[in-house]
Amino acid sequence: MTLRCAAYARYSSDLQSPRSIEDQLRICREYAHSHGFTFLEEHVYADEALSGVGADRPGLGRLLTAALSPERPFDIILLDDSSRLARNTKDALTFFERLNFAGIRLIAVSQGIDSDNEQAHVLVTVHGMVDSLYVKELAKKTHRGLEGLMLRGQHTGGRCFGYDSVPVPGTTGKQLVINEGEAAIVRRIFEMSAGGQSLKTITKTLNHECVPPPRPRSDKRFGTWCFTCIREMLRRDLYRGKVIWNSSRFVKTPGTNKRVRRPRPESEWRIVSHPELQIISDELWQRVQDRQKTLMATYGGAKSGGVLIPRSATSPYLLSGILKCGVCGGNLIIVSGYGSYGHYPKYGCSQHFNRGTCSNAVTVRRDWLEGRLLDELQNQVLKREAIEYVLDEFGNHVKNAFANLTNQLAQMRERKQKLEGELRRLAATAAETGPSAFLIEAIHEREQQLRDITDQLLAGGENSVDAHLSDIRSFVTKRLGDLRTLLSGDAVAARKELLKHVSEIRMVPKEGNADVKPHYVAEGSWNLLGSEKEIFAGDTTSRQIRVVAGVGFEPTTFGL
Repeated sequence: MTLRCAAYARYSSDLQSPRSIEDQLRICREYAHSHGFTFLEEHVYADEALSGVGADRPGLGRLLTAALSPERPFDIILLDDSSRLARNTKDALTFFERLNFAGIRLIAVSQGIDSDNEQAHVLVTVHGMVDSLYVKELAKKTHRGLEGLMLRGQHTGGRCFGYDSVPVPGTTGKQLVINEGEAAIVRRIFEMSAGGQSLKTITKTLNHECVPPPRPRSDKRFGTWCFTCIREMLRRDLYRGKVIWNSSRFVKTPGTNKRVRRPRPESEWRIVSHPELQIISDELWQRVQDRQKTLMATYGGAKSGGVLIPRSATSPYLLSGILKCGVCGGNLIIVSGYGSYGHYPKYGCSQHFNRGTCSNAVTVRRDWLEGRLLDELQNQVLKREAIEYVLDEFGNHVKNAFANLTNQLAQMRERKQKLEGELRRLAATAAETGPSAFLIEAIHEREQQLRDITDQLLAGGENSVDAHLSDIRSFVTKRLGDLRTLLSGDAVAARKELLKHVSEIRMVPKEGNADVKPHYVAEGSWNLLGSEKEIFAGDTTSRQIRVVAGVGFEPTTFGL
């Protein structure tokens, strides 16, 4: 009886030649013919550009399905060597035992391994260990080579939107250079994000304008912008001229070729500065990162490390995400849109209307609520008299706190003048009589005291308390003027500015009676300077002083 042969071939990387498959099959055919076997061309199985570490290979799957089927269309499986079947000991032994149990003979031609041989199990184990070690050693060598490229300022691979990869003269390596056309798109994306636009809004805008997207991978169907791409671009340190390498590693899921990213400890990161690759200014980069942090802190419902922030961040309604139920603390959301008089969206407690877990059933029309709150906000909290009062009180507190320090400063200045006089006299004496150990020691002692006092003195003039208070007053006045303009404009931009000053507005429901309907009372605190860092004119350091109004604004939406 002539034995029937199937064959399996594989190569690992798309950088290898597809002819490797032909060479492996040629060896298998020659072996079958020399041993009088029948080589079945219809049972040739192959996997191209797939690693042998994983078992989820289409060609291998079809081979095993045919081999383990009741019909058993062949008797022998020919391989060039055992590494074509698997690159780890566990999978190699599993395949060997399953095929052996099914009565299928397995032959690795180049290694002389035949499952009919008593030593086959030992040989498969040994070669499986060698193949597994080869993969691990190859990974180490590849990692070391990439690290060397990075340290030499060369590119370690991968496409980077905004840059072109060009050859490095005299070497086989490549380096990145800025692509000005793509760099302009990158800058626009950062400006849009810093301006308050969401990931989805940026994505839709770019696709609507047919802005060229990054080239998609071969396994991706659509060559368009997507919000995950925008998110990763906003996080990419390369755009600010900083290369961070070795921050993560990829681990293969056991039994598959799927890779999972795992972070590495920061102690293993390699960080190199490349100013020539900077596309985004430090100021714009920081604005975007601060906005992302603010959004994640404000909309706490977002999962850590998630792609999108909650819908309220980009809602067309000005107070979405800001209004909180005074009973349960949940968000007030739009719970109804149409009434007997037309389209009038109403705010209500999300926990009551979605889950029934809150007793607050009061609703209020959005247009009435926003109009009343903004009127009260501008008339009571943002009026000039209230601002002047708060700033005056703040200034008094600061001056009182520095009162004792002012006395100390006067004493230190007096001591400084005395030391300077003593130093002049000691220097004159040393010039007349010559230096001595006693004079030198006395001079050094007084110079040290003088340096200590100088370090402790607070400068006056431009950096005095009064000057800082004047800066703060001018900043607040300008900021509030801008806010009044924003509140009457785009809801997303207005909410972004509003969140710098108020983190939440608690809506406390009040019961109605025969004369008054159920209504809300609004409570909250206003941050005059805002929660984000700002830079005062003429000053290069951001001020961390925060002023919160001593009393909350409480405009009542009485009878709404």
